[in-house]
Order: sequence, then C-alpha cells, then structure tokens
Amino acid sequence: MIKTIETLDEVMNFALELSNDDFYASYPRMKSISEIKEEIEKSIISEVANVIACYKEGLLCGVCAYYWDLDDKYAQTTQFLIKEFYDETAEEIIFYIKDEFIRNELKGYELLIGVPVTNKNANNYFVKNNIECSESSFDTRLYNLNINSKQKHNCIEKITEDTFDEYAIFHDNYAIPSGMYYNSKNLKKDMKEFQILAFVKDGSIHGSIFTKAFKDMLEVFGVFIDDEHKKKGIEGMLINDMLIHLYNEFGSVNEIVYFINEGCDEELKAALDSGFEINDNYKSYKLSL
Repeated sequence: MIKTIETLDEVMNFALELSNDDFYASYPRMKSISEIKEEIEKSIISEVANVIACYKEGLLCGVCAYYWDLDDKYAQTTQFLIKEFYDETAEEIIFYIKDEFIRNELKGYELLIGVPVTNKNANNYFVKNNIECSESSFDTRLYNLNINSKQKHNCIEKITEDTFDEYAIFHDNYAIPSGMYYNSKNLKKDMKEFQILAFVKDGSIHGSIFTKAFKDMLEVFGVFIDDEHKKKGIEGMLINDMLIHLYNEFGSVNEIVYFINEGCDEELKAALDSGFEINDNYKSYKLSL
C-alpha cells in the first residue's frame, strides 16, 4: 500500500536509520537529522514535490521523496529508501509515481533515481529490470581551499567574453557529447557565474575546465580534453590552475564539489593529487514516466 506522507513523524526515524546505512542509503546522501528533516518537510509542503511511503501488512518498507521540474520535464528522487521486500517495494513506488504523472497529465517526463554503489539491493534491482544507468560517478570534495604553489602554466588561459566564441566550438565538440548540461549558448548567457580555463597549444584549444559559484560552495563541471592530448598530464595542469584562480578570486573556499565519471582514471587521479577526496561513488538510473 502506498500512502502520501503529510507529517514528518511518520517516516523520520525510518529515513534517518536507512540514510546512515551504506547498504540502504540513497543518493544524494543525507545523514544528519537536520538535513533529512529539512528535505522531507520541504517536499511535503511543495507543490512540485511529494513524499510517499510503502506499507506491507502495516510494516513500513520504503520511503520516497521526489520533486519534478516543469521546465526541463524531469523528476528526481531525493530519498529512495527501501528496507524490506526490495523488488516489490521499488516496483510499487515507481508504479505509483508513473500513475501519478499520468493522472496529472504530466507527459514526457523522465525519473532519475540515485543510489550509492554500496546499496547492492538497489543496483541489482535496476540492472535486473534493464533500467538505464545514466550516470556512474565519483562525488569528490575539496574542503578549505589552500594553495601551496601559485605557479601557473603558460599554456592555460582564462576564457573571456572576447575569446568565448573560439572556445564555444571546442566546448560543443567535446563537452556536450559527454552529457554536459550546458551547451555553449547557455554557458555564454550565464558566463558571469562561471570561470572557464582552456589548455591552448599552437594557437588552438585542446582542453578545458570550468567551475560555477553557488551561494555556499563551488562546483567543477568537468575536464574536457580532445583525444590527441589525453593521458598527457593536462588534467592536472587544468585542475592546478583552476584552484589558483579560484583561490585568488574567492580565498579559502569552504567546499568545492567535483563529479568525475567512472573510467576517467587520469582525471580522478589528478583531482585526488590536488587535494580532492572521494565523498561517494554513486549511480543514477533513468526511466520514462
């Protein structure tokens, strides 16, 4: 039985217990009481979010909090926590969400569900049911940015409005095919929020990295290098100069978030060598509603 949750007390203890257990947690991780409380309460009152629970013979088996974006037409879980009867409970929750979107005539949406790799039950369920894995990444973080060396590389250049059109060609050729959300048009529109660095050789751009400033932290949106220049240490050069530029502009930043796709070993090594730490390893699954 699926029930729409209206009060925090109905699911708080369940969500807190499972969120702090690697074998049951969902992604993004929420471990503290305040984090979980805020997320569930926000989802209960929002007009574009919901919290549901699955019961079997009176036993609470699963809790799911999710929201949907009307502009980009996707839904995403913020809590997908299942303890008992995993396959049956997951199927019932997903079926309910699909039915809800049909009832409300929300067509063409995709549902994204994130889980850490340690949640074997979840990953086995999605693989067994041939649900597309849209992302498999390391969530890395750097805390309290401090620079030991301020030596920049001459081949790394900061992209400005005057040089953006040249960069746009490289960006759309190498960043977009990797699944990057920002195409050059959107990136240029929001350029004041970004710092873009490029690796330049013989007058041509062969690599880039860019970051965005948020209220309380910075996020790296990836390293992109053409095939000819991969595995030549350019990842480390771009990350090094990025951190120097960020330190010069923002000082000792509390937190920098950097998602790195599994399989990008050179990029991951360069990030770890630069002071980033692995916070989590997760997969995101996508299905049509």
